[in-house]
Formats: sequence, structure tokens, C-alpha cells
Amino acid sequence: MKLMKLISSDKILLGLVGLVAVGMSFIYLGKGAVTPPQSIQAKSAATASLTTNSRISALEKELESKLQANILQMEGAGKVQVSVSFSTGLKTEYARNQNVTKSTTKETDKTGGTRETTAVTDNNQVVMPSGSSQPVMVMEDRPEVAGVLIIAEGARDPKVREEIHTAVQTLLNIPSARITVRVMGGP
Repeated sequence: MKLMKLISSDKILLGLVGLVAVGMSFIYLGKGAVTPPQSIQAKSAATASLTTNSRISALEKELESKLQANILQMEGAGKVQVSVSFSTGLKTEYARNQNVTKSTTKETDKTGGTRETTAVTDNNQVVMPSGSSQPVMVMEDRPEVAGVLIIAEGARDPKVREEIHTAVQTLLNIPSARITVRVMGGP
């Protein structure tokens, strides 16, 4: 008799363990699946990040080319190589539709007391043109220059090195400490 009870309680215990395992697998599989809207949002954010990084790289390359072209025109500079890095990303400001609503309510109770309540609602939304997924841009600033490295053949001459340094500082309007001019070595 005890043996039958033990066997039946083992079957019940085994059944419960099996149910818990199946339930846990459903929970695990349910959390692992990404719903399409989440997937689209993740891809959109990744695309925006890649687009921003490629735009920053393009701006760096454009600035390097312009600086190199200007320095090459300087007397005594010789061959020149320029590297520019930014410390910040693009700064973008979007148009906003700002609505501020103010309402005042005055109440009088039975005993003659008055109570005044003021509610202020501030609605500040980004302006989206109809049919477009991009907001209206008001301003876009270039990133801040972190540093500039110029390697020039003519940098052996201290006068040429100083002229290159001053020209870059003037063109970019950055502190002198962010500019390094070195002598080009090798063949």
C-alpha cells in the first residue's frame, strides 16, 4: 500500500516538474522573440547612428582636404598630410510648435469662501511636414574640432612650421594646443 502511494506521489511530482519545465520554456521563448515593431525601431536607430557616423567621417575628410589644399599653397610647405578629429557630433536643432494654455477656475463654496485654481499646459512638439518622416530642421552646426595633426616636409623650418600652425588656428578658430605640426619623415 505504501509502495502504491509512493509511486503515485512520484508520478504527481514528475508531472508537476514537467509542467513547470514546459511553462518556463514558453516564458523563455516568448521573451526571446522580437516583435516586428521592436525590430524596426532597432534597425532604424542603428541606421541613424551609421548615417551620423558616416556624415561625421565625411565632414572630417572634407575638412582635411581643404586644409591640405590651403597648406600646399603655402611657400616652403612641400608635401603635406592632414588629419582632423572631432570631439562632438553634429548639432541639429529642429523646429518646434510650442503651445502654452493657461486656464483659471474660480469656485465659491456655501460658506462664502472662494478658491482659485490655475492650470498651465505646455505642449512642445517637433514640426513634421505632412507626408514626411523627417522633422523640419532649423539649424545644423558642424562638430567641434578636437585636434588637428599636420605632417609637412617644410616643417623642418621653424618659420614654415609656425606659419602652418597659425594658418590652421586662424582657419578653424581653435586653441593653439589642439594643433600639432610635425616634420614629414621617410622617403
